[in-house]
Amino acid sequence: MAERKPFVVACVPAFNEEGTIARVVLMAERYVDRVVVCDDGSGDLTGEIAGALGAVVKHRRNRG
Repeated sequence: MAERKPFVVACVPAFNEEGTIARVVLMAERYVDRVVVCDDGSGDLTGEIAGALGAVVKHRRNRG
């Protein structure tokens, strides 16, 4: 039986981080299989930048 490789996900909470989210997503992608950015209702381009770099973006509105 073949050994299964674990599937590793990085979950990054973010709020108005358009100046740093690209660097965080690109660095995380080097070590994990998937990057998920939980955008807590940013008023800037945080979610759009993360999504354009291949991250899965969740929420996009403040949920407390």
